[in-house]
Amino acid sequence: MTYARDPAVPHQRLDEETIVVDPRTREVHLLNETAARIWELLATPRSLDDLTGALVDEYDAPAEEVRASVEETLAVLRDKGLLAT
Repeated sequence: MTYARDPAVPHQRLDEETIVVDPRTREVHLLNETAARIWELLATPRSLDDLTGALVDEYDAPAEEVRASVEETLAVLRDKGLLAT
């Protein structure tokens, strides 16, 4: 399975955070540094393994912890309707 951000959802990067606005609901979502990086990576479709591998390299963290964080972030983004279907 691959994941990608919804191209219809505008966003803006501010320092280490990203603001994402859902135009359908007018909800504003503030993404922390890690979630913002995942959002950036989702500009192109990626698998869970791709995302985990990229972040393990960048953050020099244990793969199990990174994978759990990526899964949690993807679930939140999906539940909020911010990922492409």
